[in-house]
Amino acid sequence: MANKTKSTSKAKKSRSGKKSKTTTPANRYLRYELTNSSTPGTETSHYIDLARDLSALNRRLMRQGRAYHVKRVSIVSSNTIAAHNVADLSQFPGVTNFTQNAGFVSVSTAGDGWVIREAWKRGFKTWQEQQSHAMAQVGNDVRGTWNDFKVYLTNDMRSGGTVLTPKDNGGNNLSLGEWGYTQLVSSDGTTSADNFYLHLLGDHSGGAGSRGAVGLVKSYGESRATVRAGTPEVPTETSDDPLVNVHDHGTTFDEILNQIEIYGDEPPYDIDDYPGSDGNFAKPQVVQQTTLGADGRASVGGFTAMCGLLEIETKSPIADDVYSVLVELAPGNYRGIAADVI
Repeated sequence: MANKTKSTSKAKKSRSGKKSKTTTPANRYLRYELTNSSTPGTETSHYIDLARDLSALNRRLMRQGRAYHVKRVSIVSSNTIAAHNVADLSQFPGVTNFTQNAGFVSVSTAGDGWVIREAWKRGFKTWQEQQSHAMAQVGNDVRGTWNDFKVYLTNDMRSGGTVLTPKDNGGNNLSLGEWGYTQLVSSDGTTSADNFYLHLLGDHSGGAGSRGAVGLVKSYGESRATVRAGTPEVPTETSDDPLVNVHDHGTTFDEILNQIEIYGDEPPYDIDDYPGSDGNFAKPQVVQQTTLGADGRASVGGFTAMCGLLEIETKSPIADDVYSVLVELAPGNYRGIAADVI
């Protein structure tokens, strides 16, 4: 019996030893090139959709409705390095020496808070319901294989924003497939359909009945009941009430009650405008920033990118300076990438 028990124990140990957790292989590196302004020292803005680019590079749909974890971003100024190799700096306007900073970079995304997440969920649910109602009339599911809910970061990204495309080390663009951003359809009191796009942050675009795009956070704030200011409502006579003052031998109760009445009855945030709406943090929040050193290089650490949407703002002392930006995604369980469901 002893030998049998020992043998069984070894078998279980052997079987458990064979089990290993494998990670799905994935391309996690995305390199972009962006060109600064032709006027030295002028800030320019560039956008990245990580879900789109990871989908194209890995040949599988990476859904946008996730919080993507960026491990590192590295930046190299191509023209600063080139300038180091020449004696005459006249061809690099704005550069007087090689001890100065070679430029500034900030990386921004939508804030990772409950407001952004709930606003996105509301838009996603509305889109799902709209498609379900339409398909109910058809009688079957006609959605495409790669059907997905996709939004812009801001209306600026949609209306003429520079959306970067990954490049290889030869400067060749990654070939992209179809990546159509979601449109909702509303009658909105008109006789014809009103199609509009969606973005996370900022104001709506266009008036009622002719929306070009709708800000999800602003829409979320407009649809919700909010807290009441001045809660609780305290009678102004409270501190003068006779029974209150029975034990107030030194008038301190009056002072304390006055303080209680004045403070703590208003919330520590704007009641009407949610962060991410048109009047309050309407632009993406900076999650990393740095200055490039005299050698034209810099790197920043990790952060979470809501929906994989980024805005990179740059400013270089060199006209038309080209920055090479390498984004490294953290490895994880979502098809090889660290990306949590919103």
